[in-house]
Amino acid sequence: MRAAAVRDILMLDPHAALRHLLRLAPATAQAQLLALAVNQLLRGQLIAERLGDLAGKRLALRVDDVPLALTFEIVAGGLRHSVRAPHVTVRGTLADFIALARRREDPDALFFQRRLAVEGETETGLHLKNLLDGWDYDLPAHVRAVLPSPVASLTLHGLSRLRRAGSRRSNRPAARTPGTELSRR
Repeated sequence: MRAAAVRDILMLDPHAALRHLLRLAPATAQAQLLALAVNQLLRGQLIAERLGDLAGKRLALRVDDVPLALTFEIVAGGLRHSVRAPHVTVRGTLADFIALARRREDPDALFFQRRLAVEGETETGLHLKNLLDGWDYDLPAHVRAVLPSPVASLTLHGLSRLRRAGSRRSNRPAARTPGTELSRR
C-alpha cells in the first residue's frame, strides 16, 4: 500500500486503519495482548471477583469486518487466550466492539438492531453481559491495586487536583475589576 493511501486511511477512518493493522498481526499475539490489557484493567475492580462465577467458560469474539476470531477462557480475575471451542461467541464489527468498550452503544440496542450476535450458551452470554453492564470502572481502586501505596496516594491526589482545576476552568478570560491589576516594577 502506498504511503499516501495509508495516510488517507489514518486521517479519514481510524477504524479502517485499525482493521488494516489487525489483519497484519497474528491472531494469537492479538489474543494474548488483549487478554493482558483486559487483565490489567481488571486489577482492583470488583468485577474481577465476580468473573469467578464464569471460571472455565470460554468466550469467542468474532470481528466480522476484519475478519478476526479470538477465544478466551475466563480464569481467576481475568482472561487467557484459549484454542478450545467457545461456550459463547459474540459477533460484530470492529466499530461496534469499540463503541461497546467506550460505552457509546448499548449492547441490547446493538443486539436488537442485529449488529451484535450472541451464539452458543445463552445463559453464559447473558451472565457475562450483565456483569459488564453493571461494571462502573473504579479508577482509584485500580491505581491502588497497581501502584505502591505512597505512589498511589500521590497519583490520586494529583488526579483530584486536576479534576478540580478542570472544573473551575472557563473558556472566557477572567473579568478585570478596577484595582486588581498587578503592578509592574
